[in-house]
Amino acid sequence: MFALRTAVARAMPALAMRAAVIPRAVFAPAMVARAGSVSAMRSFSNTPFAWNKADKDLITALEGEIAHEEKEEEEIPDYITSYLKTSPFQITDKPGSDEVVLTRKFGNEDIKIVFSVSDIESPGDEEELDLEDDSEEDGSQQPNQSLSASGEDEEEEEDLNASIFPVRCLITITKPNAGSICIDAIAQDGAILVESISNLKDSALAAASTAESDWQKRGLYTGPHFAELDEDLQIAFEKYLEERQIDGDLANFVPTYVYHKDQVEYTNWLSELKGFVASK
Repeated sequence: MFALRTAVARAMPALAMRAAVIPRAVFAPAMVARAGSVSAMRSFSNTPFAWNKADKDLITALEGEIAHEEKEEEEIPDYITSYLKTSPFQITDKPGSDEVVLTRKFGNEDIKIVFSVSDIESPGDEEELDLEDDSEEDGSQQPNQSLSASGEDEEEEEDLNASIFPVRCLITITKPNAGSICIDAIAQDGAILVESISNLKDSALAAASTAESDWQKRGLYTGPHFAELDEDLQIAFEKYLEERQIDGDLANFVPTYVYHKDQVEYTNWLSELKGFVASK
């Protein structure tokens, strides 16, 4: 008992000294700061939403662009309407979707053609520069020379350019119990330019469009580049496609439709973006 009292008596001065060393004021600022932060957070979260200048400026800019696009927007081109009326292909085009699908039956074959707005292949900057260099060397273009004499000529030139840009297409032809062939091609300048042909024994794999199926297709042998095949073989395969109306008319239709769909989707995209920014 005496030993316990002695130990306690010795410890008390040390504890008192430690308590005296720690200033009480150290804890006060932290508590005050935290209380102030909580108060500030509460007042911020309870503040009603208000558009700032940046939001208003963006909405105004979007409204201007939408008005411009709606003014310039035209009805569906006659060529698109005419082609869809006379063509055996049925079109599937969902608003907001990037892909367009054409399907048809040919005997016992199911034919599917898929193309995308985002797959428009525009000439690269290097190619454009090469063309400019060639023009300068030939002396065919003079400084400040205008290619169009009037506003109508410029519009016609724009429409012409819109209809000739290349668009990549994936063509799948499927037969019952025989699998499918998948053809990578480009619709350009009124022609279907075949790049490669893949043989797929699994028709389900050919029809699938998942990331896994795409990965499996990439691992398959696609044969040589079409341009490297024997010329007679190339001509025979092109006639094979033409018989199924995968031809020049289709090659003209695809870029024309992509150009029209891109204009429609762009206007819708602007409206949806404006709706999001303007929502409270």
